[in-house]
Amino acid sequence: MKQNITRRDFLKVAGGGCLAAATGTLGTPFINQAFAAQKLSVVEWGAPYIGLSQKVGKKWGKADIIWTLHSGGAAGILPKIKTAWPNPPYDIVDVWSPVFMPMIREGWAEKVTLDDCPNLKDIPETFITKDENGNWMNIPRGTGGVFWASVPENCPIEITNIEDLLNPKLKGQILWPNPTLETNLQVMSLALARGGSPDNLEPGWQFLKELAKSGNIGRVAANTSDIITSFDTGETSVTFTDQGSINGVKGVKVKYLTKTHETLKTFMYVSGWVVLKSSKNKKLAFDFANATISKENSELHFKEVGERPAHLKAKHTLEHLRFSGEEVEKYVVVPDWGSLSKKLDGWNKYFEKEIVPLT
Repeated sequence: MKQNITRRDFLKVAGGGCLAAATGTLGTPFINQAFAAQKLSVVEWGAPYIGLSQKVGKKWGKADIIWTLHSGGAAGILPKIKTAWPNPPYDIVDVWSPVFMPMIREGWAEKVTLDDCPNLKDIPETFITKDENGNWMNIPRGTGGVFWASVPENCPIEITNIEDLLNPKLKGQILWPNPTLETNLQVMSLALARGGSPDNLEPGWQFLKELAKSGNIGRVAANTSDIITSFDTGETSVTFTDQGSINGVKGVKVKYLTKTHETLKTFMYVSGWVVLKSSKNKKLAFDFANATISKENSELHFKEVGERPAHLKAKHTLEHLRFSGEEVEKYVVVPDWGSLSKKLDGWNKYFEKEIVPLT
């Protein structure tokens, strides 16, 4: 299986520039009398993604859509698919870089072609995840970053580097995502700042233990809603999050710490659709995915979700994720998503056993 994207690839594709990740079924589908017999089961994140996709789905109007929301991070859908395979109740799933890889490895993803999704002609191929035979296996929708952010009006100090997280003035101010929510890149960020590496997170785990013992972690986030609510209410003022999630914060002004200090890294990702091989509605699923990545809907994706659209011709403005070549070298990391996805279960267990008792 091919790990497609590199820092150089991303910088080239972005034109020298732009880098942009609750259980339950929303049981009331969109009603369209002309297509009442057709139904499509779609898995989506919570706000702001679900609002956008519902709007696009209603305009598309070729089927009644049954929506299921991810429980926490998108990786949480994997055991649900595995348990139900070969008959999971989903047709198409919105996920991101670290989840594409295990879905392909398990043989759950249906390959996609330009005949299936003609709008892929405007998506850079470097954004598309391929299997070991070079087949296209996903439909990229957005690109973004996972990074540190703060709310200056509520934060007791200015965050200038990662060691500031240990400042006693930040008591209860850090919103810490569990490993599933950001694929444990938050611990990798700590590790890189303390001399570790993507293959050696021990310095990061030790840093996190210091944070937990300091009392600076005020809440552990399990999903996007936790991030939005905690920031909007002023409960916490510092976190590590992705562009799509933080874009849902509307009650306060967020400061993106993407080009603040070399210890505060930004991790690049791609988000988008996977059509399940088990789906009985593949043609319909591809048609829906194709509609979401049109130029018009890609620009809407940027406006409502906040990610840089994968569509090359779609307009956007994301200055905090616009990096020069020199800045890419200093601030940007492209994770090995395939490797991360294999380690996530062990990281979750470590977090629950070693970190949670300290918070």
